[in-house]
Order: sequence, then C-alpha cells, then structure tokens
Amino acid sequence: MMSYKAKTLASLIEAIQQNQLLLPHIQRPFVWERDQMRRLFDSLMRNYPIQTLLFWRTKSHIKARRFLTTVEWDPDLSRHYDRERSKAGVDKMFVLDGQQRLQTLYALFAGSVRNEKQAGAEEEAWFDLTSGTQVDAEGVLYPLQFSAGPLELPCYRLRDLLEKDAQQSAWDIGDRINAELDGRLQESPEQQSARRNRVQKNLAMLSSLLLEEKYFWIEELDGVNKSLPYERILEIFIRVNSGGTKLSSSDLMFAAMKEGWEQVEENIEGVVHLLNEGKLEFDKTFALKCLVVAHGHSAELGPDKFGSQQEEEQLLKKLSDNWPQAEKTFAQLRDFIRHDLALYSDKVIRSYSCFVPLFDYLFHNPAPDERNRRLMRAYYYKSQLFNWYSSQTDGLINVLHGIVGKKLAGFPLPDIKTYFLSRGYTVELAQAHLTDMRLRYIVLNLIYVARFGSSPFDVKYEGNEPQIDHIYPQSSLRSQLGLGTVDINHLGNYRFIGARENLRKRAEKPAEYFSRLAADSVDISRHLLVTEFSDDPKKLAFDRQTYLKFRERRLEEILKISAEVVNAELVPAPPSAA
Repeated sequence: MMSYKAKTLASLIEAIQQNQLLLPHIQRPFVWERDQMRRLFDSLMRNYPIQTLLFWRTKSHIKARRFLTTVEWDPDLSRHYDRERSKAGVDKMFVLDGQQRLQTLYALFAGSVRNEKQAGAEEEAWFDLTSGTQVDAEGVLYPLQFSAGPLELPCYRLRDLLEKDAQQSAWDIGDRINAELDGRLQESPEQQSARRNRVQKNLAMLSSLLLEEKYFWIEELDGVNKSLPYERILEIFIRVNSGGTKLSSSDLMFAAMKEGWEQVEENIEGVVHLLNEGKLEFDKTFALKCLVVAHGHSAELGPDKFGSQQEEEQLLKKLSDNWPQAEKTFAQLRDFIRHDLALYSDKVIRSYSCFVPLFDYLFHNPAPDERNRRLMRAYYYKSQLFNWYSSQTDGLINVLHGIVGKKLAGFPLPDIKTYFLSRGYTVELAQAHLTDMRLRYIVLNLIYVARFGSSPFDVKYEGNEPQIDHIYPQSSLRSQLGLGTVDINHLGNYRFIGARENLRKRAEKPAEYFSRLAADSVDISRHLLVTEFSDDPKKLAFDRQTYLKFRERRLEEILKISAEVVNAELVPAPPSAA
C-alpha cells in the first residue's frame, strides 16, 4: 500500500509545473508567513532534516487543486481547480502532508509571492551568496530577500537555477559571479579567497538541494494498484495534520466545502461576528455545526462528513439553497441571546454547545411566541446550571436534533428534561444548587436580568465590567464578627459592582454605604433584593444575627426569582396582554 522513496526537488517542482502533483480539495489554503518560508530555506541550507512528505496516488474522482505559482494569502481557490485532472480514471498524485513546505519551495525556486502592500507586486526570492558565516538577529544563517526587481550581486535570483543558468554547473555559475564580484569589491587577498569559497560552497549546496535524491523523502500511498478507500485516506489526512500547521475540524471541512460553495467561510464568519459583537466567544465550528445539524446531519465535523463526492454535493446544495433561511435563524438566535437572555460576557456562559439545539429549533420553528421563549430560557439555564453539556456534546446534540429539529407545536422542554433525567442529570432547580460558588456569575446575572431587565455586563466603557462584591465586607465579617470563609463567601452576600465603582468604594458598613447610595437616588433594591432592607437600609446592622438573617432572606429571594426562570415549565404562564 505504501512505498518510500527519495525525490529531487527539481523533479517535484517539474511535477507541480506540469500539474502532475496536485492538492486535494480537503487541503486548506497556504498559510505560512514569509518568515516561515525564510526559515525553511535556512534549515535546508544548513542541511537540517525535514519531515517526510506524504503523497497519494489515485484515479478516483477527487477535486484537484493546482499549487500557486504566485503565493497570495487570501486566494480565490476556485480559480485553481483543475476539472480535467479531477475526473475519475485520470491518474494523479495528491499531497496529503507537506503542502506548506512544497508550496514554499515552489514559490522560491520557480514562482513568486504577492506583496499586497505594494499594489500586489510579484516578488521573487533572492539569496546572498556570501552569507553563511554568522547568524542575524533572528537566528537565520542563510537569509532570503523578496524583491519585485533585480538586486545587485552578491544577491542571486533563485529562479535562475532552473531558468537561465539551468544548463550550467554550480562551479561555472560560481566562477562567473566571483569574476564579477572581483571587479567590484575592495578586498584583501585573504578576504577575496574566503568570499570566493563561500560563493562556490553556497551554489554547490543550492545545486545539491535541487538535483540530489537525499533531502526529500516521499511516502506514497498507492490507491491505483491497491484498494485504498477514500474514508481511509481521510483518516490518514486528519491524523497527519494533527501536528505542524494544526487544522481544526471546521478548517478541514471548510477546505472541503469551498470549491462547491465559495462563500461558505465568509458567510459563517459574518454570523459569528453577529453573534459575538466583541463580547462573546462563538466560533466558526459552532456556526458550521448549527448548519449541518439543522439540515439533518450529525454534529461531528470534518472532511469525512461527506462520505462521497455525491453526498458532499448534495449537502452543499442544501446549505447554499437554504442559506437565507439559516442567516435569518442566526439573527433570531442573536436576538434571543441579547434580549431574552441578556448575555454580554463569556463569564456567564458555561457551555456554548447548548445553543446548537436552540438554533435547530428556531430553524424549523421561527419566531416563537413569549410562552415558548420562556421555555427556551428555562432550557438554556438548566443546561448551564446542571452542566448538561459537560461531555459527549456531539452525541447529545444529535439526540436533541431528534427532539427539536422539526416542526413542533411548541418548545419541547418536557421531552428534553425526560432525556437528561434518563442520563442521570438534574433537571429542576433547588436551593442546594445555589451553594455551588462556581455558578455565582451565572446566577447573579440571571437575577439582575429577571428582576430588572438588564445585565450588569452590558457596559458602555471597556474595563468597567462588573465584579463580585460582598454586601457585608468580608474583611469586617472575618475580623469583627469572627465568621469563616463558608459563611462569608455566600451567594446571599454577593452582588455585582462595576469595576470603577469597586475601586472607589470605601470600607463602609452596609447600613451607611447603602443609605448613602439611596440618598443619591440609586436604586438599591436591585442589589439588596429584600424589600425590608432596601426600603430602610439602616436596618443592615453590622452584627452576626442581622447578617445571617439578611443573607438567608436574600438567598430565599434569589431562589424564588431563579426558579421562576429555570423551572418555568412548573410556573403558570403570566396572562397574555389583552
């Protein structure tokens, strides 16, 4: 199935030029920066070993992409596919591992790189033939330059080795260049001799890199003479790409999708930006997962998602045809996150996976009424508080698709609860859950939103996000009342306070502090919650009995407010407006 052989760089470049060596559509675009390209060249000139290249020979119908003659960092890949070479029955060789290295060397010795900052000028690689005696500030011994125009000696255009100097030996090229430099440079005899030797040595190494079969070793998977299913190739591809330039599952899948739907990644990036608005951390994998699940496919992502070319084309057509509906659904999800959940910080989200079933439901059941949005809110908070998506998230999403991914009379929260209950998860909020301090940000945000309709994290100024504050100061509770950490760090004693206000806050006792705020027309009820104390903050006496009474009364109020949201299915819906 696999052979192992050496190849010359010149033969690899020739195979690329003749479209005999190609890239499969599952490969993503070239991503190396110029510095990485320079460092590969430096490593080769130092005779450092580089990893084996992995090729795949096949006659299957696989979309084949040509290498870039001119490297650009945001290419239109659709222009580089070779439809004739992609056809079934055509013998072709694909690069499964080594694209970045081969594309770099092809550009250095036979192509160019585009400089977008210089009106798209095409720049070629030039090498200082006198280098190699000392490393530069970046640790490079054999530096390259990229230039759109010719450079003076001792800089040498690497493409000349395969073009105008192709018929000359390295020694003859060196003799010619050294003769030119002899007439230009002011050197002592010793310096001239050392420079001549350096030029000859560098040209000999360049010639050796191009023409000798000892630097580039190829492992070749033969899918022509031996059975090698496409699924097996995908498995190998994913494994070999788990190191080096690491590819995520969505990167691999986007690469596989782009030839059939060029705008897919741009569209996905747009909705991710819409969802995040600089505050949350949704990613492309999430959005892509939403799309494929809503269209009846499993949540697991990767180029093997398609199984076959026909399945790929069918799914891409569905995704492309239904994109307007999906885009509207993402907008509805965004509105639900902002207006119903009021989520403005990653700190109050334990898992983003729970949003995939919400998208799935909205895709098939757009514009839910207030009753169903209440149930959707309850589902969200249950998933966060009870950690429903702590493991096997793709499997959970697949199961929930069978529950929510269809036209329904309403949001099926009872069915979702039944499923998670069968897996041993909690499904209803109780007071014991409020003692888990890991949930304090989620619970406190819920309270502020449910009670006052806004999130403390919805701030106008960067750096003023809320912080956890003790209503009864923790240092005084410890030093004056002798209370321990468990009694002090209690949800009943927690509130949110803006970062700037927290810096200004003085070491005041709660009665004085909240009385001062009330006198300044601050609504202290949003912090204290308990009417008795918010109506008369002077009742917040600093003694053990009052503190424990206030803390427990406030915890009861927190539970009451939280339960109305989290256990919404158990609470009678408010009467609809006439």
